[in-house]
Amino acid sequence: MTSLFLLLGAVIATIVVAFIYITLAANAEANHQDRVLNVPEIGTALDEFLRALHGAAGDSISEGNAVDLYQNGDEIFPPMLAAIQASRSNIHFSTYVYWAGTVPETFARALSDAARRGVAVRVVLDSEGAEPMPKRLVQQMRNAGCTVAWFRRLRWFDWMKYNHRTHRRLLIVDGNVAFTGGVGIADEWTGHAQGPAHWRDTHVRLTGPIVASLQGAFTDNWNQCTQELLLHGRDYPKLQPTGDVPVCAVVSTPANGASEAQRVMAAFVAGSTRTLHVSNAYFVPPRSFIDALCAASERGVDVKILVPGPYHDKKFVQRASRHTWPRLVRAGVRIHEYQPTMMHAKTVIADEELLLVGSINFDPRSFSLNAECGVVIISRRHAMDAEKFYQADIARSRQVTLEQLASVGIGNRLVDMLCYWVRAQL
Repeated sequence: MTSLFLLLGAVIATIVVAFIYITLAANAEANHQDRVLNVPEIGTALDEFLRALHGAAGDSISEGNAVDLYQNGDEIFPPMLAAIQASRSNIHFSTYVYWAGTVPETFARALSDAARRGVAVRVVLDSEGAEPMPKRLVQQMRNAGCTVAWFRRLRWFDWMKYNHRTHRRLLIVDGNVAFTGGVGIADEWTGHAQGPAHWRDTHVRLTGPIVASLQGAFTDNWNQCTQELLLHGRDYPKLQPTGDVPVCAVVSTPANGASEAQRVMAAFVAGSTRTLHVSNAYFVPPRSFIDALCAASERGVDVKILVPGPYHDKKFVQRASRHTWPRLVRAGVRIHEYQPTMMHAKTVIADEELLLVGSINFDPRSFSLNAECGVVIISRRHAMDAEKFYQADIARSRQVTLEQLASVGIGNRLVDMLCYWVRAQL
């Protein structure tokens, strides 16, 4: 019995030491990337911002696209499933969240049906985010002919690599239609944000030349999982213009410097001249971004931040976020907590001209550790549509006040500060 307790104690001690090591290393990496990022003002002209965006994203602005903007599961899931059902050549699907329930069953069935009719179906599942997925659904898809790959399984000899996840949400069908945004494959995303069981989110459908960039983002994940390069011509069809919307892809894979996600978010903050309206599920800004958001507000930009309220699914993240609020609110940044349900959207609207939609959270994990994907839509029409949705969300939210923050007790403030210190691991 004594030997058993000693063994158990050794295992627990190893896990604790490993967590502390990974936390310190992740924080060091996140803090390094924060230090290398200085957020200057860009200028007041849209063309100046677009040139800066090109440099920040590391990708060119693609002309001639069509974009559909969807809110919540009732709008998001039907066109995704319709595209899968209409596929004739290949389906490339990558997701962080794939849980259990009716929606996961429906997607597994649709992907399996596509494979059985001869479509090449490739699926990337993040081994942490999709861990709750029933293994029988994976087997069902494989039995039907889908190729399913897990992104970075946990290995005891490579814990640090496991800490870098793929958080991308990508569905590319036949190489010519793509979906991306914040939605996960779970029943929590059903409905229309009408209550706690139905989360709030935003997703987009894109056609046109921009799809090639999103196909490249999937290829990056696929290559890491399987060492296979996707080089077949059917994976990269010739893409014709389908609309008149310029779009810039944000395909972010953190390395030693500031990631593409971090740079593009900085460009939005620095380039906004009138309004900067952010929706983000996990808003834990690094110190350089706190400085930049305060500076934007102080130069007259209407800065609003919409975050989850009472139904936040990660309470430690919420507490880390709250640690940053007093300085932001004092600088005139307006923070609103969404009341009806979990607010999971990741969008930024700047000057009612530009819209960022994707998987990018406003936190060190998205900026420094995770592979992310998003699109900057350069369209006043789409930005104004998103703005209408944003104002409806604000109407269902509660604004954070300095009085409310002052009433937080010292014990809670200390916990908030501790959560912010380990923010890279939340």
